[in-house]
Amino acid sequence: MTSSLNTDDLTVIPQLDLTVPLAAALLVCLAVMIASIVLAVVLSRPRRKPRVSAARGVHTAATGKSVWRNRINAIVEDHDNNVIDREEAFLRLAAVARDYASAVSGRDMSAQTLSDLHRGDRDARHRDGLNLLRQTIEALYPAEFADPQFNSAARQTDVRQAAEWVSTLVERWR
Repeated sequence: MTSSLNTDDLTVIPQLDLTVPLAAALLVCLAVMIASIVLAVVLSRPRRKPRVSAARGVHTAATGKSVWRNRINAIVEDHDNNVIDREEAFLRLAAVARDYASAVSGRDMSAQTLSDLHRGDRDARHRDGLNLLRQTIEALYPAEFADPQFNSAARQTDVRQAAEWVSTLVERWR
């Protein structure tokens, strides 16, 4: 094999000096690594939401009981005037109950199912109110979801009675 290669015209070049470019690449990689670590630490922290004190008390529009009574009465009137059907009335009454509990307790209850209300933690300040909410939603469930043909509780509950349950929730929440 050595006899087949002609090495007469080959010239040796000096060794390449790569220390400066390699050192620069190493420094860039270290800087990117440090920036990535700092970014990961900063982004992994939980966000701090500014504390906004909710307006509370009898005179605020969100918690005044007359506002909630008016909403309940409007649902009953819409049902009596055939603007909404029975099922829609029960859905709206349940929404009013959850909205009221959300406004008073300061926690979002709009998507809480009956199972969530059974499992939920019982804040000492709102324990009685949350129990009353659970009982109200539990009473509304058969009328709201069950087939009246097969369920006597769904058949016997009317919109006015359900409105009374939600009104009781509003009046008795402490």
